[in-house]
This record gives sequence, C-alpha cells and structure tokens, in this order.
Amino acid sequence: MLFAIKYQSRPGRTEAESKRARELLMAWEPPTVVEIRHHFHYVSGGGVVIADTEVLAGLYESMAPFKSLVDFDVEPVVNVIEALAISLDVDEWAASVKDGSRA
Repeated sequence: MLFAIKYQSRPGRTEAESKRARELLMAWEPPTVVEIRHHFHYVSGGGVVIADTEVLAGLYESMAPFKSLVDFDVEPVVNVIEALAISLDVDEWAASVKDGSRA
C-alpha cells in the first residue's frame, strides 16, 4: 500500500535540532518492509515521502527517529489512473440508483 508522508519541522526547532535532523536523515535507512518510492523536499521547507509497505509497524518505525523534530501527516494514496477508474464506476453506480433502489 502506498502512503504519502508529509513532514514539516516542528515550530520553534532550533538550529542544533535542524542539524540533528540532517544527521539522522543522512544515516537513516528504512526498515526492509518499507520501500521509499520518492522523497521530495519542498522549497518552502518540509517535504513528502512516498512509501510502499504492507506492514504499518514498519511505517511507524520509519518515522520514529524523527518524531521529536518533525510533524507528520500520513495518508494512504491511490494512483490517479486507478482513482479515476474507481470514480467513473462509482458515478455510474450512483446514477443507476433511483429512490433507494437500482433502476
């Protein structure tokens, strides 16, 4: 399953804490059950990681070293082509429902 892990420095983070975050990131390796597909840093600060895993504990382990320095927002994501196909199917189904029953 794919996850978008958005992250932002904690408010008030000191320069020493920022340096520590960089040190941790340079030494960090994800658990074997987590594949990092992409990692982008926002020009304005923070960033987003696209991770693939079926093991949620691995996702937790991936973020744990940074939890005191970074705020996370984690969302499961679906490929846009898959999402469009699902949306079309749902729209077709919803249009077929009349007065609580299928037409």
